Amino acid sequence: MKNLIEDLHYLNELNILYVEDNPDVKIATLEIFQRLFRDVHVASDGKEGLFKYNEYFLNTNTYYDIVISDIQMPYMNGIDMSKKIKEQKSEQIIILMSAYDDTKYLLDAIETGVERFIFKPISDFGKFITTLIDVAKKFALQKELSKKAFLLEQKNKIIDEYVYMTVSNLDGVIQEASQAYLDFTGYKKEEIVGKNHSVFRDESLDPEVVQNLWEIILQDKVWKGELKNVKRNGEEYWIHTIISPLYDSNRTKIGYTSIKVDITDRRRWENLSITDSLTSVHNRRFFDHYMKRELKRSIWKRENFALLMIDVDCFKDYNDCYGHIQGDKALAAITTQMKKSIGHAVHDIFRIGGEVFAVIILNKEDASVKQIANELLHGIESLQIPHSLNKASDYLTVSIGAVNLDGSSCNVNSDDIYNIADANLYKAKNDGRNKVVSDVDTEYIKNLSNLDSITKLPNRVKLIHDITFLEEEAMLILLHVNQLGSIKDLYGLDIVSNIILKRAQELTNILIDGEASLYSLNLQEFAILVTNKALFDKYFSLLKYSILLENIDEDMYKNNSSSYMLTGFTAGIAYGINEIFNNADIVLQEAIIAKKAYKVYKKNQTARQLQETTLERLRIYKNALHTDNIIPYFQPIVDVKDGRIVKYEALARLKTDEGEIITPYYFLDSAKEDKTFQYFSRQMIQKVFNVFSRNKVNISINLTYENINSMSMLSYIKNRLDKHGGKGITFEIVESEDIKDYKVIEDFILMIKKYGCEVSIDDFGSGYSNFTHVIRLNIDYIKLDGSLIEKLNSDENIEHMIKGLLLFAKSLNIKTIAEFVSSKEIAQSVENLGIDYSQGYYFGEPRSPDCYGLN
Repeated sequence: MKNLIEDLHYLNELNILYVEDNPDVKIATLEIFQRLFRDVHVASDGKEGLFKYNEYFLNTNTYYDIVISDIQMPYMNGIDMSKKIKEQKSEQIIILMSAYDDTKYLLDAIETGVERFIFKPISDFGKFITTLIDVAKKFALQKELSKKAFLLEQKNKIIDEYVYMTVSNLDGVIQEASQAYLDFTGYKKEEIVGKNHSVFRDESLDPEVVQNLWEIILQDKVWKGELKNVKRNGEEYWIHTIISPLYDSNRTKIGYTSIKVDITDRRRWENLSITDSLTSVHNRRFFDHYMKRELKRSIWKRENFALLMIDVDCFKDYNDCYGHIQGDKALAAITTQMKKSIGHAVHDIFRIGGEVFAVIILNKEDASVKQIANELLHGIESLQIPHSLNKASDYLTVSIGAVNLDGSSCNVNSDDIYNIADANLYKAKNDGRNKVVSDVDTEYIKNLSNLDSITKLPNRVKLIHDITFLEEEAMLILLHVNQLGSIKDLYGLDIVSNIILKRAQELTNILIDGEASLYSLNLQEFAILVTNKALFDKYFSLLKYSILLENIDEDMYKNNSSSYMLTGFTAGIAYGINEIFNNADIVLQEAIIAKKAYKVYKKNQTARQLQETTLERLRIYKNALHTDNIIPYFQPIVDVKDGRIVKYEALARLKTDEGEIITPYYFLDSAKEDKTFQYFSRQMIQKVFNVFSRNKVNISINLTYENINSMSMLSYIKNRLDKHGGKGITFEIVESEDIKDYKVIEDFILMIKKYGCEVSIDDFGSGYSNFTHVIRLNIDYIKLDGSLIEKLNSDENIEHMIKGLLLFAKSLNIKTIAEFVSSKEIAQSVENLGIDYSQGYYFGEPRSPDCYGLN
């Protein structure tokens, strides 16, 4: 009865036409209808009913929501009236009422498409009202569907008229194209349907772009990029394209949807701004941008990057002798010959100075790079452009400085490569000109692997290496550059790099002792390691009264006043040998949170001090939890064989009110001790699954035994898997002494395996590893404990232990992952041992999703 009353609102909003010829029945029923419906119009027979139906439409431009009618009536019966109404509105809802229990009327009503057939007299009003409510619900659903269908029709019409769109099958064969795109390109639908998108493609399009496009969309990811195409009349145009997977109602991929935006005008203007007007190759402005971008891409793909610096020999003398007009013609001819000589063998040619050119070559071996350089050299001389003042030849010639490096193995930046190539060019010119020099100082390159790419200071790898070999107590100062994340968002990476370089120079000027070393750990942190106890007080005073004081540089202030002034330091200080880095990092996070200039790690805190510290951490953690500031960072896990990123591990970070990012050392223990730990886990899992759903990337998620042993958390995880699926998700379970019941773990693994998830045991070999239980569990990966990997090259016993763990894993067909791979040497040892995957700062530090192209 309660549900019946609650559902009456469905009737209260309806306008109905009631047709009945019997006065007594009409009066009795009308009284009920007027209480139930918003508005009731009455007719006495079918003819009048049809008249009122049409009149209502003329006056309101809409039809009655429901028509309720008797069957046997004078002039026109209810069946015939219903047929006439259905001719005007086929989906009109009609209820027929009859006192005649005759199957003929019932069959006629069914054939007419009447919604309900009710017999009179009505003995059960509750059942009668329930019938009316059911019909009203259908009308509400029909109205909503009609509204959605109308909106969809309008949306499709807008898309067809104004949006450039194509739909293709799984092979890229076009199935549909919007009229707007057909009009834009000049094609007719029958000319492109059934054909590949190559019908639009410009012949100069780099095949690697197409290959990359297919690699991405075959992984069910969204591809975004810019393509150069050709219209039916041969006119070139540029489009920004977004290609997304297309699914049917069963979530089976059936093709791809491509949305395009015309960017031809923008690309033409851009091309003018980045193209040298004389030679029609790219200019220095584009060279700087392009080189940084492609070097970064080569490093991630673990491919070689080569640069040729090309200088026209004695060109000033040529201009003085033959004139500037002839000089311009010579440069144009040289450029044409360069394009002809090397064709598609190089990635791009640039004019970066008056007579200086550059060529970038991607993913070629040394022999190929030298061959290309020599072909350029001989091709230009073969032009036989007379040059009487050239001591190297009777004709115009060039000198070439070349360098070809694997950026992922030597930590070089674009300036390093430019300087090496430029130095080789200088050697070629000094050595008689008209030759190629491609010398590489291996010692110099080797040292670059321990240097930060921006500041050229020793990096994090070098600091960890130096700490490992400490024998006496040292002092470590970690310096955090404040507000740098916000400045990067506002002003860009170039401004941040300038600030970091300036701060690095300031610190270098302060450190004058040989027993104090400066390191650049990342884009936001420096470190000072002092190894002489006699200097501890001196550097503590320097920190307080020099480094931490605002030191405004006038030039930087004038150029970047709103950014440079905000970038003071916050410091964390620790003394000792073991755990000195972790201890300094903990107090650095505390100083950032407390907005203090510095904080010193205390080894022997009193019980009260420990309690105060714990409560303060708990307060900060809970504030972040309640303000939704527990966020995921991601660190790549790579295939040891080819360096390909196979997945990312999601790692928790705390974001302060000021936008600073705090590592888990600071808050994780407090979170685990607090009753809100499940909410912390939920916040992380929700955000990780959001990234997973938008990017279709493989992700590892950490879970503790407490998470798995919680029914509410299991329900939440199941809810996420039901919504987003599990293929591509790996759950990392920390094996520790906290695990009380391995049956709980077994049941959890059984549940998530049904969704296609994988399972990894984290920190394996850390001291709590139970080989018997691992054999019982259906796991896919074993993650070797980072403390073992860090000592791999310094402790022979550790190496033997890892070999034993690998034999154990391989016998069970379980893949292995090495954590804390922080250097090239450790990465090489990991590969030599036959470990399957690597993770650590050597391959990439934990960063926000956007830094790894995730959204």
